Amino acid sequence: MKKCFLGLTLTTLLYCGCAPVKEKEVDSEVYKKIQTALIEAKEGEVIEIPEGEFHFDKSLMLDKVANVTIRGAGRDKTILSFKNQTSGAEGFHIVADNVTIENLTVQDTKGGGFKQQHCKGITLRNLNVTWTGGADEKNGGYGYYPVESQNVLIEKCEVSFASDAGVYVGQSENVIVRECYVHENVAGIEIENCINSDVYKNKAIGNTGGILVFDMPDLKLKNGHICRVFENEITENNHSNFAPKGNIVAITPPGTGIILLAAKQTEVFNNTIKGHKTIGVAVASFLLTQREVRDTAYNPYCSSIYIHDNQFERKTTIPDLSTDFGKMVNFVFSGSPQDILYDGILKDKNDKVLCIKGNKSSSEIRFANADAANNFKNVVKDESLYTCEGVTINPVQF
Repeated sequence: MKKCFLGLTLTTLLYCGCAPVKEKEVDSEVYKKIQTALIEAKEGEVIEIPEGEFHFDKSLMLDKVANVTIRGAGRDKTILSFKNQTSGAEGFHIVADNVTIENLTVQDTKGGGFKQQHCKGITLRNLNVTWTGGADEKNGGYGYYPVESQNVLIEKCEVSFASDAGVYVGQSENVIVRECYVHENVAGIEIENCINSDVYKNKAIGNTGGILVFDMPDLKLKNGHICRVFENEITENNHSNFAPKGNIVAITPPGTGIILLAAKQTEVFNNTIKGHKTIGVAVASFLLTQREVRDTAYNPYCSSIYIHDNQFERKTTIPDLSTDFGKMVNFVFSGSPQDILYDGILKDKNDKVLCIKGNKSSSEIRFANADAANNFKNVVKDESLYTCEGVTINPVQF
């Protein structure tokens, strides 16, 4: 395996010294060395980015060269800032197979920190993405953004202050997101229109919503299904929603652990879901959003949802009043947060959508079928009507 060491001179790094600098200048020579290495990369090459804080105004791109590793000196040592970005939207834009990126930090991109598209084989490991100004709707939407790809692994990564989703994987097959720390984003982790996903052993803390499994209309890969969400610590996701208006995650009420929106064949188990002021787990049809569905191939309903063996602890407070979803919870349940909330919207009255079993709390589990299809006329709070053995899902392998 060939390694490419970028020979960055002391002159290149002088801005890190003691001389006072009012504003960080763009490190154009450093950028040129890295981008040239990516352009000239050969299959199997390792491109190593050295320790330092570097300021770039353009995206870094790798196109159609397989089996490349891009490696920093450590995510606290190699820091790439895109605060004054004028070209491109991402930090890294990758269109290549079997690429690994590891051990560095990306800051303040206009769009996503890392975008991978049309890739077979992606590994993102021990990375950090953040926006240094804190929560702001003008921040980039995503920390990690693989789309239309296969065999996606995101592990041991951190992300904060994304205005959409910290970790977003869309329209992809065979997805693993594990051991990541997602905090102070609108959505911590979002799996959208994917087939065969595992989301486990992550810490989703202090976001607006912890983990979302969404299926949306008008996308190439339709009717995503098969997702396991398990062994995650999903805690105190009560951050105000700072998503730009019109984004689908703008519907997420502060104080939400998990939302399953039009999700299919989804198993949620062995999670700790604590400290949410609105909903622990929400199960909802896309129709609840009241957005028009023109995509005739799209199925807007949930199906085969199994929620079992989770530990719930509600926050003692009034649910969110800043979003329509939160207002609905307040209206229907008189200001009481819910552990498991099902909208009850069915394609056919005989459909069996939801199984619940073995969930625990220090008090009673608050469950409700809100009967949203009938304007909440017949709310059902009897969890035993939904106590059943659901379908367990096999682990993702690739």
